Amino acid sequence: MTSLASAVTKVLNPFLTSLATIVVVISVQQMPIGQKILWAILGVLVAAVPTLVLYFDFSKKKISSFWSPEGRQRIKSFWAWVLVAFVYALAAYLSGAPRLITALAVVLLVLGAINLIAAGSFKLSVHSELVTLLVLISILTVSVNLILLVPLIVLVGWARVYLKQHSLSEVSFGVLASVLAVYLVFALLGLATF
Repeated sequence: MTSLASAVTKVLNPFLTSLATIVVVISVQQMPIGQKILWAILGVLVAAVPTLVLYFDFSKKKISSFWSPEGRQRIKSFWAWVLVAFVYALAAYLSGAPRLITALAVVLLVLGAINLIAAGSFKLSVHSELVTLLVLISILTVSVNLILLVPLIVLVGWARVYLKQHSLSEVSFGVLASVLAVYLVFALLGLATF
């Protein structure tokens, strides 16, 4: 079971799930391919920069674990997350990008800010947050039939708890943070279909 939990943690990691979410959003847009490529490149930066900051700190032995550093050890990565998500959201807003791209950027900004604020006292499961975001965005933008992806949220939560990287409450609050962020931002931007 440890091998399965470890594989789930590594395959459905925050970088890949946030990148997959960005790809889902861009793929459903009706825009020229050049614009899709531009937003995809910017999206890769949004997903990669916090991960690279975390990796750099890990390689310099400033954090205890790449896959699950302690709360305070993640602050620099969360600052990077907030900064790149803010730039992405600002670029989307100022360029008149489709509302769905702007909404995703704002949701990522909100989640980054929640993690940054909580990092000093509570370790939210970023794995759970971002797999939940992927599932919700897929259901809301592609097809309600993708509700079949919901077990991925449970699988990731189980893996994080099984590996003793998070408690059930940290996983649950990660899922809840994503649900609330998506609901509030989509409602605010008039994208709510629920």
